[in-house]
Amino acid sequence: MRITILSAFLSVLALLSACNNIEVNGNDEREILSKVEVENIQIKKEYSNAWALTGLVRNISSTDIKGAVKVKFLNSNGDVVHNNAAFVNDGDPIRPGQAGNFEYYADPDKFDDVTNFDVLFYER
Repeated sequence: MRITILSAFLSVLALLSACNNIEVNGNDEREILSKVEVENIQIKKEYSNAWALTGLVRNISSTDIKGAVKVKFLNSNGDVVHNNAAFVNDGDPIRPGQAGNFEYYADPDKFDDVTNFDVLFYER
């Protein structure tokens, strides 16, 4: 069962990465969508006690931006089962056209029953 869920989760990750998925809430939706693209989302399993969710946020605006991402891990019912924030580019500004990375490490057990996720960029 764990392998099936994990396989489904990785398939969803590949699909979301290909679609540059980003979730935005609130009144600033259009402004934020016009400033960033989320790219190359991956799960890295290099360590048995910690997996990493990594990706890039590309600044497609004409001005420097800085911020973080909020990652929400969802189960098959769409419920948030785990969430956390990670700085993008270690909190430093991202120049126009430049991409900054983010990484979030978690115990592999945190990925049990996870079938989807949302990534929300927010400026700081």
